[in-house]
Formats: sequence, C-alpha cells, structure tokens
Amino acid sequence: MDVLKERYTITELSTALNITDHALRFYEKEFGLNIPKDNRGRRYYTTDLANVMYQIKAMRDQGLELKAIRKILEDENIIKPKDISIPIPVEQLPAVVSKRMEELSSAELSMILDALNGIKEQLFNNVAAEFVSTREHISKEIHSSKLELGACVENSSRKLEIKMDKHFQEVDRYITNWRERKNTTLAGKLKKLIGK
Repeated sequence: MDVLKERYTITELSTALNITDHALRFYEKEFGLNIPKDNRGRRYYTTDLANVMYQIKAMRDQGLELKAIRKILEDENIIKPKDISIPIPVEQLPAVVSKRMEELSSAELSMILDALNGIKEQLFNNVAAEFVSTREHISKEIHSSKLELGACVENSSRKLEIKMDKHFQEVDRYITNWRERKNTTLAGKLKKLIGK
C-alpha cells in the first residue's frame, strides 16, 4: 500500500484497504495493536499502523490463518507476543480457590473475578478469531466451488451443444437422402408411366 498520509481515520483506512471498520477493530484487538486517539477520542492510524494493517490484509487475502499471521508478525518483531496471564499470582491461586465463598475477602473475590473475566475475554477473542477465520475460509471455498461448478456447467453445455449440432446435421443428411431417393423413385415411376 502506498502510504500517502501521516494519519488515517478508520474510515479512510478501511476504504483504502477495502475492508470494513469492524475488521480493522477486530485486527487491532486480535493483534494487540495500540491505536492512538486524537483529542476528540477518535482513533487514527499512523503510517506504521496503516502498513501493519495492510500486511495483515494481504496475508488474509493469501489465505493465511490468523495464527500464522500472528506468528509471522511476532517473528518479524512487528507485534509483541500475546500475553496470556492471570491477574492472580500463580502461587496464590490454590489458596484463594480452596477457600469457601464466605471466607474470601473482597480483594480475593475481586482477584478471582478479574481472573475469570480475563479468561472469559481470552476465550471470547479466541472463539471470535476462529469464527472469523472459519467464515472467511468457508466463503473462499464456496467461491472456489462456485467457479468450478460454473466451469463444469459451461463445459457440459458446450459438449451438449456440439452433440446436438452433430445430431441435427445427421438428421438433415438423412432427410436430404430420403428426399433424393423419393424424388428418384417418383421420377422413375413417372418415366415409366409417360414412356408407356
């Protein structure tokens, strides 16, 4: 993508990349991109972020799954590896979980809720990413199958047309031969009648 501006609004970038605003927001969240906001609170994309989005879109267009794109971008140090951490320190988790509900302090309950919300968000993001990836894969497969089916129908139609042409030519030849024989036979009978 030729970057011509220092800043893109979400609408400008989605138009330039031919994707939806929703897809840009999804990629932001999925790849952990920090998108700056202007003084009115509207997100904008720097040239670097616009180019990252372009790379993601280009790889998706090539059929790469989100996991593969993430790996490529992480290996090239374009994005940071995804941090999957639980807000409760691991060593405290068994002690907190083993207590009964009444024995938990509000801080411990808050930590558990934060941990569960983090897990819930992680699961939601993973399911959403897989859903989008699967939907795009199915869409490409349907499009590919539609093209193949169209080609098969067109090919079969051409073959049928050729068969029909040959058949009609053959029928036409038979009719012409029959007329000639009939005329010859009729002409012979007339000569015999006239000759007598």
